[in-house]
Amino acid sequence: MNEKKSKKWAAVLALLIANLAVSGFIIIYLFVPAGESSAGDGRLVFSGDAGQYILYIGTNDKDTYEQIIPTDEARKIVNGICAKYVEGYTSSEASGGWVDEKGVLTQENTLIYTFTGAGEEELIKIMDEVLVSLNQNSVLIEKKDVSSAFYNGAAS
Repeated sequence: MNEKKSKKWAAVLALLIANLAVSGFIIIYLFVPAGESSAGDGRLVFSGDAGQYILYIGTNDKDTYEQIIPTDEARKIVNGICAKYVEGYTSSEASGGWVDEKGVLTQENTLIYTFTGAGEEELIKIMDEVLVSLNQNSVLIEKKDVSSAFYNGAAS
């Protein structure tokens, strides 16, 4: 009988310890804030609460299927639009192709804009202006759940 009681108490004690450990991790997770930049100590501190959005913006005119606005000028236009709504972005250029509703393969230059920490409202405003300014049918948007950090270097 003592051996049976001893096993029960050991099980209760093990469950209690596991419960305390899990509770401790939950409290740390909920109440210890994750920073967005390193503290200058050479460590990275990631913030996972912001999504990353990538816009793929074609440069062919929607009516002629040909590029009317040169890529450099289109990029300046989109840069100006982005600067009105977000604090920062990364842009690059690519070449791409797509098959239209008639089955015709269309090739075009594509502007790629990446935003980290921007909100959907701001991105919708950017896309609405881009559609009109570059005479586009659509803008492809991709959302990724990422963690990010700004590394400031190690303190000397």
